[in-house]
Amino acid sequence: MKSKLSAWLLASGIVVFGILVSGVLSRQKDPMQRRPQGGGQKPIRLLTVENRSVSKDIMLSGPLTAYDRIELYAEVQGVLMENARRFREGVRYSAGDTLLLIDDRVYRNNVLAQKSGLMNQITLLLPDLSIDFSESAGHWEDYLRQFDLYKPMKPLPLPGSDQERYYVAARNIYHQYYSVKSMEETLKKYTLLAPFDGVVTQANINPGTLVRAGQKIGELTNTGVLEMKAAVGIRDADRLRVNQPVTLISEVLNGTFEGRIVRISPVIDRSSMSMTVFIQTRDPRLMDGMYLTALLKGAPVSDVFVIPRDLLVNRDMVYAVRDSVLMLKRIAVADEDGDRVMVRGLEDGTRILGEPWAEAKEGVRLPAGSGTPPSGMGRNGS
Repeated sequence: MKSKLSAWLLASGIVVFGILVSGVLSRQKDPMQRRPQGGGQKPIRLLTVENRSVSKDIMLSGPLTAYDRIELYAEVQGVLMENARRFREGVRYSAGDTLLLIDDRVYRNNVLAQKSGLMNQITLLLPDLSIDFSESAGHWEDYLRQFDLYKPMKPLPLPGSDQERYYVAARNIYHQYYSVKSMEETLKKYTLLAPFDGVVTQANINPGTLVRAGQKIGELTNTGVLEMKAAVGIRDADRLRVNQPVTLISEVLNGTFEGRIVRISPVIDRSSMSMTVFIQTRDPRLMDGMYLTALLKGAPVSDVFVIPRDLLVNRDMVYAVRDSVLMLKRIAVADEDGDRVMVRGLEDGTRILGEPWAEAKEGVRLPAGSGTPPSGMGRNGS
């Protein structure tokens, strides 16, 4: 009797449990069937096109180098003599100051000997010249009277006729004159003068050292004028101009510095598709070798709309929205600025996709509630 009662209770429990489970499933089934397709997707943000002119700040970086820097080489041979200021690194010179003196006594005497020989030839020429070309003899007498062995020679008197020129040339006067002039130019090379205001940045010799022709003596650098070389994109280069002012910033010095574009190279670097810009500055706080950043305003780009770069499709299209349906719209990229691009080809008031969407495809309908501008982007994506 007890076993029959237990079996009946077990069967009743199984039936009740089945009824409860069936009720729970039936209550869940209806809402799942009624859930709309695409339910649970968050609204997609959109942008409304407003074309306008956009100014773009251009940032360039590069090292500073001295505008005037020369390597000094000896063109003559001799012993380096002591100078009032020894040629050493860090010593400053003004334009025209004597940098180096090489012993020229032997060569100077040779020049004097050659000039003396020319003076003798002109003296022998005068008697014959006064007979054959009496009208020109006075010019040669004046030239001989002013002839100074210790001063640079003046130009020879001009001949009055071709016959006179042939007459003088036959006596080897012209040959001797130009030989001596050449020696005078060589004599100047024994004294090296500073071509500009600068400082010695390299010195390779000391007084008493034998200097040989072709030997490097050192380097002279003008630290008053510095130049920065930087690469700029082709689009940005089109909006730069020579003499345009530039603001320079250093990571190691406080404040800003003034500069100016002095040259723009027309040659394009194929590896980076960029051009080279040269910026000059004269600020005494700056030094050769420093690394600077240049900030400058480019010419504004007109009639463009700024969007994030990741909204581009194949670099020449974006997703426009019509009646909540996506459609591809072809555009032209006018310029780029980091992670933003300036595009043309969109009419004012056009609504476009404002954020990347994984399900974006032409003809796809946007989720309900889409159209809120992205936070911080504004209507024009800036």
